[in-house]
Amino acid sequence: MTDISPYLNRPDILSDTARQVIKDFGMQGMEINFSGNTGNTYDELFSQILPHIDKLLKADPGKFYNLMYRIDISEVQIKKAVEQAADKSFSEVVTDLILKRELLKVVMRKNYSLGKER
Repeated sequence: MTDISPYLNRPDILSDTARQVIKDFGMQGMEINFSGNTGNTYDELFSQILPHIDKLLKADPGKFYNLMYRIDISEVQIKKAVEQAADKSFSEVVTDLILKRELLKVVMRKNYSLGKER
């Protein structure tokens, strides 16, 4: 997996990540809002995604798995992350995975487009 830490302070990447989250959740009929303040993007999105994950797990596991497929997070990745984060709830671990995967998608898309321009 690509190291995402160099991108965590880039407002353009963080804004694009928020747009990606909004798009993916919107396609499942869930609303996520972003203030545009890239100083706390992770916390802002985390606090909005977490209740959606909790609700999906309780009320509509099929929709939860559709969302994971759309975002491209496998059951193996979830299981591994849960094992490594014993101090967090399942929903918190999944929410963190979602944010990291969405950021990685944005970074890979940017790197790919830069490579094509050369």
